[in-house]
Amino acid sequence: MNCRNCAAAMVPVGGRAYFRCAHCGTFEFPVTNDDGIADRGQPADVTCPVCRVTLSVGAIEGHPVAHCGTCRGFLTSNANFGEILPRKRVAYAGQPMIPRGFEPSELQRKLTCPKCRKPMDTHPYGGGGNAVVDTCPRCRLIWLDSGELEILARYQPAKNKLGEPILLAAKYDGPPREPRSPIRWAWDFFDTTDWS
Repeated sequence: MNCRNCAAAMVPVGGRAYFRCAHCGTFEFPVTNDDGIADRGQPADVTCPVCRVTLSVGAIEGHPVAHCGTCRGFLTSNANFGEILPRKRVAYAGQPMIPRGFEPSELQRKLTCPKCRKPMDTHPYGGGGNAVVDTCPRCRLIWLDSGELEILARYQPAKNKLGEPILLAAKYDGPPREPRSPIRWAWDFFDTTDWS
């Protein structure tokens, strides 16, 4: 994205969804889509693995993504996704989970990695939530379809249903005890036992 005042390149501000011109200081607050993707208005150098159209450069929570204007999915690195999801989970804290199942046919689809052009792995996301994602272990990239980020962000782990732990023994508040050897323990046992 270039500055509307001086045409210099704009840079994301910290972990936020807006940009600042390093040259003249102008701020730009792009409109975000449902997944919170701020479009930078530039084409990416990769194509959508679903639609085969050129992806656009964008950012979620200040982390770079390449997103599709047609199917609204997005591609990012595993490292960036590892930063995006916790921030989204904080933003959705306290909101109800989205009940959603997925069709077994979703696991059968075959996407090609936009970078290395080899098949991506299609699998349920293992970090909680009910969504099928596509990953490339070679390029360390992850593809999410539109709306899947919100499903994963609203995931709430199950609460501990066992309740509080049971106290098995009283806490010892006396002076620290010296460790005893097994021989000393046996001697103390026989010495204090009433054998009559």
